Amino acid sequence: MGVSALASTLGCYSGGQNMDDTDLMTDRPILTQWADDIVRVGIPPRELPVAYVSMAQRQVFVDPEFRDRASWLLRAHISVSTWHWRIPLPGDTEGVPIAPGDTDREFEELPIREWDPGMPPEIDDIRIRRGRRITRRIMLDCIGLAGVRTVDAGPGSQGGARPLEAWVSGSPLYVDLADGSVEGTVREDFRILGTAFRFTGRTCQGAGDLVQLVGWAGRLEDQSQG
Repeated sequence: MGVSALASTLGCYSGGQNMDDTDLMTDRPILTQWADDIVRVGIPPRELPVAYVSMAQRQVFVDPEFRDRASWLLRAHISVSTWHWRIPLPGDTEGVPIAPGDTDREFEELPIREWDPGMPPEIDDIRIRRGRRITRRIMLDCIGLAGVRTVDAGPGSQGGARPLEAWVSGSPLYVDLADGSVEGTVREDFRILGTAFRFTGRTCQGAGDLVQLVGWAGRLEDQSQG
């Protein structure tokens, strides 16, 4: 399957901004191998989030100054007895109350200073950043994967393992992200963004391997209402 097959699967956008806007911000992302057939799309933020929800640890890290705003963006109910946050998960029906003791949706509150920025995100993790929601165009025009993996070069090879290089190509992605300004706050979810193809040649020609793309982007429900 060639790159041209991607035209119908990528580049679609459900946000509220006009895709003809010539001022649309364009990024070349940092791409890293996240799993065998999954590539992480990274755009380094200007500053740390004011809140972070870890699905793996079942904890919510919050800057006290933004506590009320974070609870509203997360649609959270805070228990007055346990101080646990009850946060709806992606796909939950809007407005349905969460029963006490729901371990999948209850999160322990901790100050944001205890959050480790080096902690790898999990699918459905949530972060809240300062700024206005803007649309960014992410270009995937044959970008090399960051880092080096090694594979066994086979019997009789000199030097043992050799670098396994890879490049990713596909149609542009359009995602909503916080612009890092001091106006407002934006919720961003770590989720599947789309698909692309991985190649072993730096020209990205011929047949490639289909990969999923994951990264941070505005909540789908928020984009559809933009």
